[in-house]
Amino acid sequence: MVEPIVLPAGITGIVLAGGKSSRMGADKGLLPFRGKPLVAWATGLLSGYCRQIIISSNNPDYKAFGYPVISDIYSNSGPMSGIASCLAVSENEVNLVLTCDMPFVDASVIEALIRQAGSATFVIPLDERGFEEPLCAMYHKNSLPLIESSIRAGSFRMTSLFRTGGVKYLPTDMYSKPFDSRWFTNINTPGEFSLSEIL
Repeated sequence: MVEPIVLPAGITGIVLAGGKSSRMGADKGLLPFRGKPLVAWATGLLSGYCRQIIISSNNPDYKAFGYPVISDIYSNSGPMSGIASCLAVSENEVNLVLTCDMPFVDASVIEALIRQAGSATFVIPLDERGFEEPLCAMYHKNSLPLIESSIRAGSFRMTSLFRTGGVKYLPTDMYSKPFDSRWFTNINTPGEFSLSEIL
């Protein structure tokens, strides 16, 4: 039986919209998807749980959504830079990170991350193959020095980062509803964008 959710005193939602979108050919977070920009699916989901929402991007156009837009502190460091930059200004210990190109994430995933936050440094979902989903996860504020150390060492592999701190993994039976593989579907190319419209 899944326990009822108890929200911490404060949660920050970090939406990653700072990717180069080289495969899409455009800033994908701003592309319309089922009636609203792709990034709005992430901010809309997190707004139900988070006292603070931050968008990670070097594109000032995201300010139009009404949330702070945080530019990368570190260059050429992939998602780690966006996460570190936002953790640095986060007002809360519990931080929910969600990439803007994963519009099918269900609320049950967010609630499971919150339930398991506790004293963990990282809470990372696993898909049906056992692969980690680092861009839909919980990062405690105390993970910031670990991320910065990894960046300075030139190590940008997210899965290696999790070995440096206390990590909890969420298997597919940890949710309040049956797991759906579409939850973690990424939209990275025009072809994937078209296909996702009919999923």
